[in-house]
Amino acid sequence: MAAVTRRQYKGAAAQTTITNALASGDTSATLAATTGWPSTAAVPFYVVISPGTASEEKCSATISGSVLTLTRAQDDTTAQTHASGATIYPVFSADEADEANLFASTMTTRGDLLTMGSGPTVARIGIGTAGYVLTSNGTDAAWAAVAAEDFTNDQNILATQVFG
Repeated sequence: MAAVTRRQYKGAAAQTTITNALASGDTSATLAATTGWPSTAAVPFYVVISPGTASEEKCSATISGSVLTLTRAQDDTTAQTHASGATIYPVFSADEADEANLFASTMTTRGDLLTMGSGPTVARIGIGTAGYVLTSNGTDAAWAAVAAEDFTNDQNILATQVFG
């Protein structure tokens, strides 16, 4: 799985149309209206063009004013031609649901932590042993016991107060 991409959402995006025809290789479309649409430039979201037709296609999009920059043929769809006036609106995709499910299903036990590993992959770190602390080797997180000699004198005073 690739690193998860932060996407933007709006709850009241009105269905609209595109004002230009799209050939299967085109990467931009102009919206007739943007009422309720995501508006932060460069933050992606998904759209569906020509929903419920043989030409239905999902795309990842970013917006600048009323112009969408499209990454075509997303969410198991194929790039299609779309006429000017084709219906378009933002959607939540199966890819996004799968990403959310991955995170939710990775956590299995109370106290679990999620980490992003190499690859990148999502991994679970189970809750640590009592008295252990979360450490890092500069790349990965892990639980470890802490001994008094691991602290400087000032930190030893605090450690004595905390750990007894």
